[in-house]
Amino acid sequence: MTKIELLKAFAKGWFGNSQQHSIHAQLLKARGLGKLADKIMAESDEEWEEAKKVNERLIELGETPAVEIEPYPVITDIKEMLEYDCKDAAEALPMMSKSLSMFDDDYVTRHMIEEFIIDEQEHYNWVKGHLCLIEQIGIENYIIEMLGD
Repeated sequence: MTKIELLKAFAKGWFGNSQQHSIHAQLLKARGLGKLADKIMAESDEEWEEAKKVNERLIELGETPAVEIEPYPVITDIKEMLEYDCKDAAEALPMMSKSLSMFDDDYVTRHMIEEFIIDEQEHYNWVKGHLCLIEQIGIENYIIEMLGD
């Protein structure tokens, strides 16, 4: 995979994941789980901005971004939703870290990806922590914690 193909894949993935998180947030909000919905919507917004940054970088490099969105599942079960996010981030982090070496000659892109890795690690830690919380207090108590705004 070339550098440009990788960047386009990043954008495609983040646009898709952003839409998934936006839908999940709307579903959670409709169920009254405002605290969790707000966190998931913030993640959606962050992913959208990351995809836009990648497209901006592609243009700076003289490339034309593609209009593509990676398909992601819509999950209604809260624990399964968090487990999917955890698995997705756990798979993305090593791939993103490995891709850094491709950009040793392009500090701007490398720095951008490093920032994405930090954001992804923070999201992974948050999701992992909430899955641990569910294990400790049970899904019913977790849902009660996530009610409201």
